[in-house]
Amino acid sequence: MKSLVLGNKKAYLEDVPDPTPEGEWVIVKIESTPICGSDKNAFFSETLVRDAGHEGAGIVVDSAGSTLLKKGDRVILNPLSGCGKCELCLSGNYIYCTDKPPFGSHFAQFVKVQDFVCTKLPEDISYDVGAMGCCALGPSFSSIKRMNLKAFDTLLVTGLGPVGMGAVSIAKFLGARVIALDTVPFRKKMAKDVLGADVVLDAADPEVKAQIINAVRPARIIRAIDASGNAAAERLCIDVIEPGGIIAFVGENHKEIPIVPSRDFIRKGLTLMGSWHCNLNDRAEMISLLRRSPLVPKLITDTFGFSKVQAAFDKFVGGDACKVMLKPWE
Repeated sequence: MKSLVLGNKKAYLEDVPDPTPEGEWVIVKIESTPICGSDKNAFFSETLVRDAGHEGAGIVVDSAGSTLLKKGDRVILNPLSGCGKCELCLSGNYIYCTDKPPFGSHFAQFVKVQDFVCTKLPEDISYDVGAMGCCALGPSFSSIKRMNLKAFDTLLVTGLGPVGMGAVSIAKFLGARVIALDTVPFRKKMAKDVLGADVVLDAADPEVKAQIINAVRPARIIRAIDASGNAAAERLCIDVIEPGGIIAFVGENHKEIPIVPSRDFIRKGLTLMGSWHCNLNDRAEMISLLRRSPLVPKLITDTFGFSKVQAAFDKFVGGDACKVMLKPWE
């Protein structure tokens, strides 16, 4: 089968052996696999990476001992893996499992994957739309559900990469008002003109904090999602969210940011949470979102066959794209 290799700003294919099923691990023929923002690390890596790619949708083509899936089942391939036995896995939060077994790249024509991390995909939802139920929507879906966002709330979204765009699309589907921030013209235009963000501001504007407050008044702003992973944006969320508010960090940031617990949280009564992916017990609600939201398909701005993977990654890292879809059989 064909599998993707990334590194040194290059993307190319190599032939590798087809995987074989084992126990609860089934073989899925991948029909659609999106590029995730985190895959940029592999693309720019100075060493070759063969295990990138952790999203997608496809069809089960082989099964050994699975009791959950059978040949012919259409599935969403949720990211990563879990032991399947710990409290986190059994509660649906497998993504936080600390004993993850090795898992294969989804940038391939076939993948060996655990049955319990797959979500069955109904026939009326395309593979492309199904694949949006992974990183495009998963982190923000979990955050929005946990912060109990309602139609009469205002949500601040900082960072309009694919995950941030996913947050905007979910919030607008629920009827909430959205204030969105970024610096990239393409992203700001898409958030406003395609997804319907109510106010779009330039994150680099020195007056952006005042602009956010003015855009909200006379209401209060008590919900925010940072999808940028940028320290300044994370700090902005803490500064601008009013007492009793809830902030979700979903953008990866492996560095420290300045926080004063008393000033920033105790005396404002703020809640700060992180979200990596949605709980598997929310599968039915995710399927409903994929089926009913007219905005989800619009997150996909570009589609490339595996024969043009270099062009696909060049497009994605260029900044003038949202979700870029790869088709392994083209």
